Amino acid sequence: MDRQDNALVDFVSAVADHYRITSLGPLIAGCRAVAGQGELSLAVVGRFKAGKSSFLNHLLGRELLPVGVVPVTAVVTEIGYGPREKAEARFLDGRVEEVPIDAIRRYIAEGENPENIKGVSRLAIELPELERFSGLRLVDTPGLDSALIHNTEAALKWLPHSWLAMVAVSADHPLSQQDLALLKDLYRYTPDVSILLTKADLLSDAERAEALAFMKEQLTRAFGSTPRIFPYSVRPGFEAYRSQVEEGLIEGALAESRQRREAILGRKLETLLGECRDYLMLALSSAEALESERDALGRQIIGEKEVINEVKAEINLIINHAAGGARSHIAQLLGEHQTALEMRLLGELREEFPRWATSLHCALASFEAWLSRALARELVKVSDEERARLTAPLGRVSRQVFRALQSFRDRLSERTMRAYGVPLRTTEVEIRLEEPKCPDIRIGKVFDRNWELLSPVVPMWLMAGLVARHFAGKVPYMVEKNLSRLASQWAESLCAAMRQIGREAERRLDELVGTVARLVTSGRNDAPLIREDLARINFVLDEVRRAAGSRSPLADPPEIKQCAAIAEDQKSGRTA
Repeated sequence: MDRQDNALVDFVSAVADHYRITSLGPLIAGCRAVAGQGELSLAVVGRFKAGKSSFLNHLLGRELLPVGVVPVTAVVTEIGYGPREKAEARFLDGRVEEVPIDAIRRYIAEGENPENIKGVSRLAIELPELERFSGLRLVDTPGLDSALIHNTEAALKWLPHSWLAMVAVSADHPLSQQDLALLKDLYRYTPDVSILLTKADLLSDAERAEALAFMKEQLTRAFGSTPRIFPYSVRPGFEAYRSQVEEGLIEGALAESRQRREAILGRKLETLLGECRDYLMLALSSAEALESERDALGRQIIGEKEVINEVKAEINLIINHAAGGARSHIAQLLGEHQTALEMRLLGELREEFPRWATSLHCALASFEAWLSRALARELVKVSDEERARLTAPLGRVSRQVFRALQSFRDRLSERTMRAYGVPLRTTEVEIRLEEPKCPDIRIGKVFDRNWELLSPVVPMWLMAGLVARHFAGKVPYMVEKNLSRLASQWAESLCAAMRQIGREAERRLDELVGTVARLVTSGRNDAPLIREDLARINFVLDEVRRAAGSRSPLADPPEIKQCAAIAEDQKSGRTA
């Protein structure tokens, strides 16, 4: 991103901050990401079972990604060149964990990571054999429109990050209305969209020609032009299709990476500016309305206070229900380890006890110290092994709250359209999870009385068997006691994280309502300042569109040169 582009994004970001238009955050981040990444990315998107993962496996020449007869991909997966074979799981809480290549299914397959209970943000894979595609990352996304709504959500959240995009369409269901809607969404973020007609081997030459003609006709009718269509098949005998994709799409993109990057950034800037303009048009329309009309329209958009309270009540119900079952859920999971944990500790006790049998005092002190260390070690191990299942309720709460917020945003957009004819194309930002850390495990005193006082008067050889049996009898009780304590600690941590999600959701809800309320209650005194910002945004938007249409660099007139200074003024609150 060069100086001008940075100035434009800073300007829009400052305007958004000034009017508290938080829904522009993903687009702003997407624009900055284009500059921050040194590689292009090619995202393969489409309906479930359209053949996305099979296509990428065939292109890579190895069965890397899981495929199946039911929806399989649950997590966005990036694949690119690296000097050594490596896979990293990147989690929603910011953790990064390197995983074996042959174990990636545990993180990205729906069957082994249902509803993404492990909290994986994305999986990043590097392969030495992709050196020929150095500079490009291939992206596999979960399928759309399956019964698994969380997969659709994960794919849709990725769209603002799209650079190059390829929509997979199965030859047995060529170009549905859902495919056209997806293409429309993708064109908001990138001009570089193509279509992959998978399973082309199912059609004869005549049928294939008929399908391509049908698709071109529908695409031209919907968009005025036809994106490139690449027939494809993973079956032997259709190798020419693979060559067409490699030469016509991938090698071409790499050869023109700078031009592609500029075009993609231009499209993202165009969408960002357009959506920011829509918000300001809403504010200006309200400012120019009569006082009586403005109040009535404001009530029509925001609705009664009870509506907001109903959404908050729904969110609280989600959290309270999950929190209420957290303790029993955790106790059940940890209880599954009790017998095995007891057996391991008893076996270790049998090995350790002979070393302590010098005196009763030594045996008591050694046993207490050993049990404290061993239990702490084992409980930490159990917590690590069960982290994904222990924190699964937290992920479910986050998704349910996300849906409640998005549903409210959609209803709010419909109201602004009815009242002012301005749709607010708002997309809820995913709530970032901060998973609780492993609780601080403390075992405490093992014995309640000082048996060591008997050490001087009772020889150890006489009491060794009795002491060993007593120690062994203590182990199950201490395991059960500390597993229960650990369950309580985990439940407390999870419930605290859930309450934090609730507070964040209510904050966003209040912030969104407050933003729109401020926009739709703008008075006539606000109109001149809103017009100034609108004029700047419209001017820059025209420049971005002109540069994109002529494929020439963005001009540098005084208005754009001033963007950085305007952004600083916006941040300081010196101008609207």
